[in-house]
Amino acid sequence: MSNIRINGLSRIGPHPLIILSIIYGSLLGDAHAERRLYKNNNELVLGNTRISFKQGSPNVQYLLHNWKIFSSYSYCSLEKPKLLKTISKLNKVYYYSRFHTWTFSSFNYIHDIFYKNNKKILPSYDILFNIIDSLALATWIMDDGSKNPKSGLILHTDNFDYNEVLLLCKLLETKFNILAYPRLKNKDKNQWLIYIPKIYMPLLINIVSKHFSLDMMRKLIDS
Repeated sequence: MSNIRINGLSRIGPHPLIILSIIYGSLLGDAHAERRLYKNNNELVLGNTRISFKQGSPNVQYLLHNWKIFSSYSYCSLEKPKLLKTISKLNKVYYYSRFHTWTFSSFNYIHDIFYKNNKKILPSYDILFNIIDSLALATWIMDDGSKNPKSGLILHTDNFDYNEVLLLCKLLETKFNILAYPRLKNKDKNQWLIYIPKIYMPLLINIVSKHFSLDMMRKLIDS
């Protein structure tokens, strides 16, 4: 395992599938791809891309699970992410952890397919079909899923509009044989969820459980 820093312009890949799958699944969830800026003759120039991961205190062990994978492949610092504190406008204290990958020129295409005008979007169906495998699906669920013993699983897809949610439901059906349905969360904000009925949970568990961190199994299996 190495922690040698390489200039971002020289980091071009190729990248292991495990790294790409976690990135793709995380970007469907809570992660962000960030195009960095750098100075060139005193002008700010659009540079290359890093992936940023952040989780609140209930999910810090899951974040550390991903950090261990990325650090073992020399994709981020070997320094363990710290528990940080922030105070909301209502003076509530929140704890979280985060880490970033190194910056790669070969991550720019990831930013290109997931962002438009600096807003996260859903890639085309053909791209999704090619990049979302069982590990990416598991990562997405660990990021955005919530389990209800009586009604299956909910994916909190608030950042995507109705047509994008329909596209994700189509992907789940055509690639994984799992029927899923849009559910309206907030009409005023046009926010939608994805509902996976309980009848499909055994199939879903069979597909993704091997990729789950132990602390996230609560999202799949009734406690």
